[in-house]
Amino acid sequence: MPSLFDGDPVHTLILVAGAIGLAALAVALWLNLRIRARRYGGGFLAAAVMALAVAALLVSITPNAMPFDIGLFVLILSLLAIYRPEQVVKVTGGPSLSWRALREGRELQLLVRERGGPSLASRNPEVQDRYAALGSLEGPATEEYIGLLRETLLADPTAPGMTEKLERLAAADLALRASLGGRPTWEKELERRAAGEVPAE
Repeated sequence: MPSLFDGDPVHTLILVAGAIGLAALAVALWLNLRIRARRYGGGFLAAAVMALAVAALLVSITPNAMPFDIGLFVLILSLLAIYRPEQVVKVTGGPSLSWRALREGRELQLLVRERGGPSLASRNPEVQDRYAALGSLEGPATEEYIGLLRETLLADPTAPGMTEKLERLAAADLALRASLGGRPTWEKELERRAAGEVPAE
């Protein structure tokens, strides 16, 4: 029976090195896809779908692996999944609650600042509506963050005890951000907006 390991040590070493290289490449690809999915708020399922898309892409471009029309269809679907991760995340359940809560929290804090501070912003219809909707973003991982956001967002920052609450909010923000496992896609834009590089809407 033919064997990959034919007794030639050089050949065997090349095969082993190749196998290790492929395994390392697969692990690196998986980790990259996990980070890519998390940037859009996705989880394991979204990363798995993109990994399958990569495998399907390789099969679709392999000569005679499948009929041309089917191969073309698989190729297009695979490319869409790879280059539109936000759609993959949407199909697999949408962004996580933590991702959405942190985005809304940071956007609201920035919006309050852009609307003239807590006193003026509290009378702004958009701020009022979004503040009232914060309850929909509460969950086991976001309850503390959302609670602190409610207590501080429209409050006087100089009021007694507010400094401690703002520090706790900052800590909750950092913890939630770390739990995402990758830089969310909206973070850079909000940073530029906070720095005045992007005009407020």
